[in-house]
Amino acid sequence: MLLFFLSATVTPVIASNLSNSVIQAQQTTTQLTNNAAKLYQSERYQEAVDAWKQAISAFVAQKDSLNQAMALSNLSLAHQKLGQWELAKKAIANSLALLKNQSQSKEEQKNLAQTLDIHGNLQREMGQATDALSTWQAATKIYEQIESSLAAQSKINQAQAMQDLGLYSRACKTLLEVVNVNIKADNCQDISLISSEELTNKLQAVATKTPTLTQIVGLRSLGELLRSIAQPERSLIFLETSLELAQKLNSSAEVAATHLSIGNTAQTLSETERVRRKRESNQEKALTAYDEVIRLTSSSTLRQQAQLNQLTLLLKLQDFDRAAQLWRSLFPQLTTLTPSHTGVYQQLNFAQSLIKLAFVGAGLSDMSGNKPIIQLNLPIQKSGNAKIQLPTFEQIEQLLIQATAQATTLGDKRAQAYALGYRGELHELAGKQNLSLAEQYTRQALSIATNFETPDIAYQMFWQLGRIHRANGNIPEAIAAYTKAYDALQSIRSDLVAINPEVQFSFRESVEPVYRQLVELDLEYASSLEKTGKPKDGTKYLTQARNAIESLQLAELNNFFREACVEANPQQIDRIDPKAAVIYPIIFPDRLEVLLSLPNRDPSLHTQKIPPAQLANTIESVQQSLIEPQSVVQEFLPQYQQLYDWLIQPLETELAKSQVKTLVFVLDGDLRNIPMAILRDRRSNKYLIEKYALGLTPGLQLLDPKPIADVEPKALAAGISKIRPNFAPHQGFEPLNNVQVELAQIQKLGLAAQEFLNEQFTSNQIKQAISDFRFPIVHLATHAQFSSVADDTFILAWDHRINVKQLGNLLQDNPIGREPIELLVLSACETASGDKRATLGLAGVAVRAGARSTLATLWAVQDESTAKFMGEFYRQIEQTRKTKIGSRAEAMRQAQLSLLQDKRYSHPHFWSPFVLVGNWQ
Repeated sequence: MLLFFLSATVTPVIASNLSNSVIQAQQTTTQLTNNAAKLYQSERYQEAVDAWKQAISAFVAQKDSLNQAMALSNLSLAHQKLGQWELAKKAIANSLALLKNQSQSKEEQKNLAQTLDIHGNLQREMGQATDALSTWQAATKIYEQIESSLAAQSKINQAQAMQDLGLYSRACKTLLEVVNVNIKADNCQDISLISSEELTNKLQAVATKTPTLTQIVGLRSLGELLRSIAQPERSLIFLETSLELAQKLNSSAEVAATHLSIGNTAQTLSETERVRRKRESNQEKALTAYDEVIRLTSSSTLRQQAQLNQLTLLLKLQDFDRAAQLWRSLFPQLTTLTPSHTGVYQQLNFAQSLIKLAFVGAGLSDMSGNKPIIQLNLPIQKSGNAKIQLPTFEQIEQLLIQATAQATTLGDKRAQAYALGYRGELHELAGKQNLSLAEQYTRQALSIATNFETPDIAYQMFWQLGRIHRANGNIPEAIAAYTKAYDALQSIRSDLVAINPEVQFSFRESVEPVYRQLVELDLEYASSLEKTGKPKDGTKYLTQARNAIESLQLAELNNFFREACVEANPQQIDRIDPKAAVIYPIIFPDRLEVLLSLPNRDPSLHTQKIPPAQLANTIESVQQSLIEPQSVVQEFLPQYQQLYDWLIQPLETELAKSQVKTLVFVLDGDLRNIPMAILRDRRSNKYLIEKYALGLTPGLQLLDPKPIADVEPKALAAGISKIRPNFAPHQGFEPLNNVQVELAQIQKLGLAAQEFLNEQFTSNQIKQAISDFRFPIVHLATHAQFSSVADDTFILAWDHRINVKQLGNLLQDNPIGREPIELLVLSACETASGDKRATLGLAGVAVRAGARSTLATLWAVQDESTAKFMGEFYRQIEQTRKTKIGSRAEAMRQAQLSLLQDKRYSHPHFWSPFVLVGNWQ
């Protein structure tokens, strides 16, 4: 009897029939194969190779070509574990040759499929994901012809290859077919539309069934995929179900493998959690899960992966003492690995951690890409009161040299480019004296990345080359390299999630700085050209900076959803509105730059040297004063005036000359958390809203302009005035007693074609109404929360919380060719407490809803004042329709002024939180 050992996650299968003529020799061959199997399972791979060779010789002597082929396949697996790729390829080729000469019985076809599974594993380990996918597809086809239940593992393998290739949607569809969990989902986007409660209930039903290995592995694979596409909460639900089944099966190998995945998902959750207690709980959960892997597994590869991920987390926690102990235990293991796809990426991951530990642990860098290291001769540094040993430059470089050599041996071009690029980064950080070598290795990485069409790697290498040029003082060359990085990023906006998950990657660390640093270089160079009397030459750099900051806003939104839902449609300001100016405040560590774009004029730049702490403190003070209606306005006027002086006063002359009526802001950083209406001119004692109509936009590239005067006055109006007791989705919210007044005003103006109040306001009711009729205006008078996390951005319906992705599905369920919603109004929303990037959720709602413009509030306001605001707003909209004079922004301005001039609501808390995102016309 001969066993297959495709991986630790596959049930060993009996190879095939032994003929009667070799019955007497069966005991000998069985002993040989059993011995080889035990040696393989014990990770004594060289001894397993010798044992398989003995078994092969025995089968040759018996003229048993079928079992000879199976032994050759298992021999290939053992060679793979040793990194003996040529021998592994030779063994699998000989096996396939023998099997293809066999008759086509069911058993022989099954053996061929199993050998193809092993061949696919070899191809993937050599970095040949496309070939592996094709091979596993061929195996699946055979399984489905002879016994469809056998195809599950091969489909799971296919899904892994698809993920390697960035084919996440196909991978998800494949895994959903395998796990068969009775949920209404054809892809991962559908899973995001299912509430966590419903998903948990569905999977609890799965956990009660008899566990199978393929179900355990399939659920784990789907959980891992969901984590990689920014659905960590749902990832954890699948993983915990997989763990429960693995524990029922009493499989320590599967329990360990699932703990690794749970640790990775918990680490991801900790990165997005705003509440400190929950964040620390997820961090502890991750560390505990990694400890469980180390305790349970007999696989050195799995143990090393757990330790590597544990090291990554310890560095994020700045626990350098424990990190130092861990890296020292890992170093001898990872520097003696045999070449393999898995091994090379483990070395690359380890090298990234060592670079961070060496530089950040030594207090020499924040790894932001802004402050290159001057020196690295400090193997011993202090962490707290204890001395720790940090990795040396030589140790890290030796690891990267080895990774490069192994990637070259494997023919894995992606890994080769990464290894050379990280070596370049190491030399870049080592200081000015190493920049020549840094450039050399970076260019070598680029030659591979560009030749093999890997823009996700190429952009990182162009960015690195730009930093090196900048450090050398070659600013034009730096801008050229950054521009190529920017262009490469633009080409892969839809594929950023496909960046190899085995390599440490973060949008905040690896994408956002590319845009910001390009903008910084463009602005600095434009300023230098102006100072030398060449302002016209600087115009193209100002224009590029403007485009880059808008592209960053789009990239942030795509990262928010972790899918390319935002498409660019560049617009020129004068073609949109000749009476509007667009203002781009851009925050840098040492200054505030304000870029002004006026119709039919070149952009202009205004620089304010402001310490970052002063700007942040001013913004925070203003925000607190606005949220609290009892604050004394006079005490905060200096801050409102200071913001005006920074953002508007330098532009006043140009604004006056241009006679614009509307100011549109593309805001940056913490400025997004406060309304621009509050800025106050100290000379005229007027708020900005008293001087101009105001709008916000993530960028002109998103606009689809259409004046409100041309919009049909028909609205879908829905709201919730009551809160359901003992209903979890409604917990934490107060009744909105004036919602009925608000909706009645819309009805009175003849705008509401359909109304849904309380029990009628369910997602299905709204979806059906929007599907049946076209509503240019959708007004939702209900609680809503904006957050920097998509799953925490929601609108409260009677039946559940509609998250931002579900909202898009709800509001855009239009027949083909129907015009999008013109105006979405959310009258009782607020930003999540403690989330400085929460307004990203507002932009996300505005974009995902598919509405041309969205009117919302930045914080919860007394619903009586909101009702008055909304009544005036819609009266202004109706007046604009009749006179063809005015705009959405002007209607909002007049509604805000009506509150400002009412003594009951003159406090900025009541009139300033309303913002208009998108088309302001």
